[in-house]
Formats: sequence, C-alpha cells, structure tokens
Amino acid sequence: MKQALLPATRTDGALVEEIWRLFIDSGYFELAGRSVAWFESRRASFIELGRRAPELSRLLCQAAWTSERGVEATFSVMKPYRSLWLTHQLAKRQGGSRFERVPGQMLRDLYTCMVAHAQGDPGFRWLAAYIESTVPFIHRAHVGFVERMAGTGRVLLRPLRMLDVTCDAPSGQDARGLEVGPATAGERALLAEEISRTRPACYVEALDLGPEALDLEEAARPWRAAGLERERHVVVARRGRTPVAAAVLEVGPLGTNPFRLLDSARLFPLSAGGREAYPALLDAARRWYARRGRDGFVFLSEEDGDAEAARLRDEAPEAKPYLWVIPSDLAPGFLEHIHEQTVSRLPTANTEKEPS
Repeated sequence: MKQALLPATRTDGALVEEIWRLFIDSGYFELAGRSVAWFESRRASFIELGRRAPELSRLLCQAAWTSERGVEATFSVMKPYRSLWLTHQLAKRQGGSRFERVPGQMLRDLYTCMVAHAQGDPGFRWLAAYIESTVPFIHRAHVGFVERMAGTGRVLLRPLRMLDVTCDAPSGQDARGLEVGPATAGERALLAEEISRTRPACYVEALDLGPEALDLEEAARPWRAAGLERERHVVVARRGRTPVAAAVLEVGPLGTNPFRLLDSARLFPLSAGGREAYPALLDAARRWYARRGRDGFVFLSEEDGDAEAARLRDEAPEAKPYLWVIPSDLAPGFLEHIHEQTVSRLPTANTEKEPS
C-alpha cells in the first residue's frame, strides 16, 4: 500500500549503500563541523543494519526517494523509547527537484512515509527529532509548527548542545573527594523526582525518564529480542553519602544513526553545586562506553553552562540544535504544515542546500 501511494519512496533496505553515498554527496556529513572521514568507521554497521530494516519495522524504518539517476533523498524513523518515534537523518542531493512531478513532492513523500510508519504502531504517543534550526526548511517545518502549537502547552522545543566526547581523552580533573558509581534504588528515585521537577511533563514521558521507566527495560526489550543492543545506565557522584549529580547513559545499536544519537549521555545536578561533579561523571561515562566497544558518545547538554562545567569545548558553536517533541495526535496537523511549507514554494537556489 505504501509503495502504491508513494511510488518514488522505497523502504526495502536494498538502497542502503546508495543512501550512504547520498550522505557524502549532499553534505550531510559536514553538518556540525564534522568531516566525511569522521564517519567512515560507522559505514559497515550502518549498511548492515539498513539491510535488516525491513525485518525490524517495529523498531525502525529507512526511506529512500528515488529517480532514474538513483537515490535523491532519504529520511528515517526509529523507536528508542516506549511510545516515541524519532525522525532523523534527512538528506537530499542537489538537483533532485527536477525529478519531482510537483514542487516539494520529495519532502512531502518522505515525511508522509515516516509519520505513517509511526502511526502504524498502536503504542505511538510522541513524535520527536533532534533538529538543526539553522537549516531553512527544518526551521520552517519543525520550529514553525511548534510555534503555531505553542498555545496548546503540549509541544516541546528545547535548545541543547550536542557535544562529541571521546573515550580515550579523560578530563584530567581531580575528582575532589567524589565517589562515582552506579545509582542505588534511592538515588534513582531522587533523580526521577528531580527530572520531573525541572523538566516539562512531555519531556519526562516521551524520553522514559519517569520513575516507572527510568530503567528503560520495556523500551529496550524489543531491541534485544532482535539481537540489538539497547541499554540505559545511571551513574551518581556522591560527596560522602550525599548524591550531588547523576549521569543517564544510553547505548544503542551501531548503525542506527551516523551521529550515534543513541549513544548519548545526559547530566543532572542533584544538589547545589552538583555541576562540579560533571567532569568526574563524564570520565565514568567514558569508561562505561569504552567497555561496550565505543570510541565516543554524545553529551546532550541541555542547560546553559553545562558544557563549561563538564570541561568540554563546543566544536560547532554556530549550530543551533533543539530537541523537538509533539504528541502523536498532532502528527496529522504536522503533515498538513509540511504540505503548506512545500507545495506553495517554488524551487529556489537554496532549496537544494538544506540537508538535515
């Protein structure tokens, strides 16, 4: 049915090598100050998982929009949490618009395909993305829709920094009398309470950061059943017996995203001055990820000053990423918004320079 309604869009996994080539040709790999060489070690795992995508439809989907010259654009979606589908890795080749029957068809087809895939899941409650708001189309589509829906109080657009952390370069900071180790049951409860107090309800529910889901077990189960890695680990820094800060560490299958979105860490203070423990927590995170065969991970820095407290340098200060979340019942309205942002716009010189 999907192929009949969107004949130029394929999700059969057969074009994954062409999709990787598209990432190179479109400039997708150059976003946020990275280079093509930085991604080469991730190529084999991306292609292996992409070929399996059709059998993993409960967890992910990768679409390719094609023409007679090959893959013109791609877009993906995956389910990292119990009820959230995450759209990601949107990229398109320059010159592809000449193969559209009508202007904007390519982006409309891809968004329709990915949202429809999420809607096929009866547990779908949230649609999300980590967006780069400096990309013109992404700003019009994602930021514009949240601005339209802001009055509902049910959407989220949260600024953050996405900082690459390497496992072989510890902070070199003195732990200053801190003890760092796995969180106890009481500390996990304290962390869930702190997150619920300082973050919007949709953030807590969508990212499985409430007390009932902090262990990520329910969300991870179908990944593990498919033979894929998915895990969350909470580490706490203590001064004496007092927890001062926590790190929520997640790992996902190699190949899900070249920017390793599922290998991510979030840091939360649990007391006044808790951010002083961030370097020690990230050093513990480096060791945890290294034991899982990773050479690095992404620190999702959500508060002003977090990167500085963690002693990290932002390699792409010009980027303006956001965490974007909407409830599933607004997904049809979002597709209407996408339609408005594409069908009425004539192709311009900038249209082909909007990878995301």
